[in-house]
Amino acid sequence: MPNSVTSRDDEQERRPGAVLFVYTWDLALAILALFGALASFAGGVATSTGGTASLPLAVQIIAAVSAACFAATLIIIASLLTRKQAWIRRTQIGTLATAIALAAISVVVGAIVGNGVDAAGLAVTLIFLLLDALAIVIMTERRVVSFYDQTAGVPVYVWATLAVWIGGQLMIIVVSALAH
Repeated sequence: MPNSVTSRDDEQERRPGAVLFVYTWDLALAILALFGALASFAGGVATSTGGTASLPLAVQIIAAVSAACFAATLIIIASLLTRKQAWIRRTQIGTLATAIALAAISVVVGAIVGNGVDAAGLAVTLIFLLLDALAIVIMTERRVVSFYDQTAGVPVYVWATLAVWIGGQLMIIVVSALAH
């Protein structure tokens, strides 16, 4: 009869080690997103004229809540990465793919409306996008896919945090474009 220590050791051996990178990346992004939530109260966005356009308090609050929801989503997913439910892997991939898409849309819209794209900001964005893409590749690796083999639905609270994050980010992109 196997004891709990032996079965736990067997589980640890089966768990893909590459998921540790994804866990670490999730937590790093969550910390940065929390700083982003605080930065939302700076009061303005950069404009093409080199100045800043002030944002109403309601927009600042929505931006802060959106960034906090992104952080919450990442923390939720990171804390569940050791469980074997397939929705966790799919949600991880979807969250990072959405982050890539939102960053790309933001850069493209900023370039189109004339807000400008500084080289340093673009380089940092590209590094983050590449690390997000690497995490997606890790989550699609054969051993990782086979680890997440249990079926279950995505909890409503995860859908809610994702919806608030995505909606808030899209609103900030539109407000930034209009404030140019």
